[in-house]
Amino acid sequence: MKIELVGDSYQAWSIPFNSERSVNVFPVYNKDGKDVSALYGTPGLSLFGTIGTGAIREGFKSKKNGRVFFISGNTLYEVDSAGVGTNRGSLNQSAGNLTISENETQMAICDGVTVYIFTYSADTFAEVTDVDLPVSGTITTISNYFVVNEAGTGKFYISALGDGTSWNALDFASAETNPDKILRVFNGIGELWALGENTTELFSFTGASDFPLEKVSNGDFDVGILSPFSTQAIGRTIYWLGQDEYGKGIVYENSSINPSPISTPAIDILIQAAANPEEIVSWVYQEKGYTFYVLTGGGLATSLCYNVTNKMWHERAFNNADGDFEQHRGRCCVFAFGKQIVGDRENGNLYEMDMDIYDDGGFDIVRERIYRHLYQEGDRIRFNCLEIGVESGVGLQNGQGSNPLLALSLSKDGGRTYSNTETVSIGETGNYMETARFRSLGVTEDMTFKLRFSDPVKVAWFGSYLKRLGGERSG
Repeated sequence: MKIELVGDSYQAWSIPFNSERSVNVFPVYNKDGKDVSALYGTPGLSLFGTIGTGAIREGFKSKKNGRVFFISGNTLYEVDSAGVGTNRGSLNQSAGNLTISENETQMAICDGVTVYIFTYSADTFAEVTDVDLPVSGTITTISNYFVVNEAGTGKFYISALGDGTSWNALDFASAETNPDKILRVFNGIGELWALGENTTELFSFTGASDFPLEKVSNGDFDVGILSPFSTQAIGRTIYWLGQDEYGKGIVYENSSINPSPISTPAIDILIQAAANPEEIVSWVYQEKGYTFYVLTGGGLATSLCYNVTNKMWHERAFNNADGDFEQHRGRCCVFAFGKQIVGDRENGNLYEMDMDIYDDGGFDIVRERIYRHLYQEGDRIRFNCLEIGVESGVGLQNGQGSNPLLALSLSKDGGRTYSNTETVSIGETGNYMETARFRSLGVTEDMTFKLRFSDPVKVAWFGSYLKRLGGERSG
C-alpha cells in the first residue's frame, strides 16, 4: 500500500493531531515522473570568503552597475568575484537590521535611525548630516528619489531628486485614508507602499513639481506589517509578514489591492512563538526552477521557507553542537557572480549556496521528514515492512557518505516520543539498485514514521510503500 511520504511542515498545535514536518527537505511535484512527488534535499553552503568579524547584517547587488556589497558588523565591504572584501566605510552601530536601496548614482543604507550614502563614482561613504532628514525607520527609492519613513509617525519624506544627501523638511506626506504609524516604505511594482502597523496605503509617482507622489485611488487595505524587514517583491507580487487589528504573524502576498494569506496555521504558530517577530528578516533566491521566500531571525526556532513555485512550506535549519535544530546560517542572500551568496548570521563568512553542495560549511546537514499519523479507527495493525524510494548509488568514494545511511524512528504515542531507530544503506557509489527497506516495525493502533539523514550526498526521496499483515481489533 502506498502511503504519503511527501508533504510540507504542518505540525499542529496538538502534535497527536498532526506532527508532519519537513526540515532541510522540500516537496516537488512532477506528474510525468517515476512518482508524482518527491522530497529533495535543500542546498548546502561552501565558504566563499570572509570579510569581517561581525555578523553579516545585509547584502546588496546594484542593478545599476553590478557591484556587490555586504555589511559585517559596522563595516561596509565591497566584495569581488573571488570573495575578497574591500572596506568602503563604517556605520555607527554594529548590530541590528538594515534596509538598502539605490538611485542612479548612490546606494543608501538605513539602520533605523540614520541614513548613509555611498557614491558609486567616487567610492565615498558618509552619514547624511542634513538636519531636515528625520529619524528614519526604513528606506526605498522611487523614480530616483530616496524615500524614508519617519520613525514613530505616519509620515514619509523624499530626498532631492538623485541626491540622498539633500532633504527638505517640507517634502513629506502622510497616510491619509487610515492614519497609521508607518513601519516600512517599499517600492512595490513601481508604487510606493506605506506599510503601517495595521493598514497599508499605496502612492503613485506623478512627477508633480510640488510633491511627486499621490495616493492611489482605492489603494489601501486593512492589513499592516509586523516586521519591516520581511518585505520582498518577486515578479509582480509582494510578500510580507503582516498584522492587523485582530492579530499578528500571518504571511501575505499581494499582486493587487487584495492581500491573501499564504502561511498555514502551523506556520503561523511558529511565527507567533518567536521571541521578537518584529525583527524577522527575509531573503529570496531561485534554484533548479524553484523560487524560495525565506523568513529567519527574530527568535524563530528554525528558518521558514515558502516555495513560491508550488506554494508549500518547509523548514531550513542548522544542526548545532548539541544536535538540535536552530535557524539556518543565512542572514541574507545575493545572486552575484553566477552564485547564490549567503551571509552568515553570526560572523563575517560568506558562502556559496547550492543544491550540489551537501554540507553547511563543513557541518552536517541533518534532514528530517515526519510522516502523517497512520491510524485506522482503533484497529491494531502489524506493520511488516516500509519501503522508501530513493536515488541510490550516490555514495562518496571514501569517508563519511561512502555508505550513506537512512534512519527510521517510530512513534506509537502520536508523535510525542520516538524509538526503535533502524538504519539502512541507500547504496554505495554506483550501486543504483539499492532499496531502502525497513522490516519488522511492530504492532500498534497509531504509527508515526520519522526519517533522518545526515550524510553529505545527494538527497532525493520519492514514493513510500507499506506492507501490513493482520488486522486485530483492539478493545
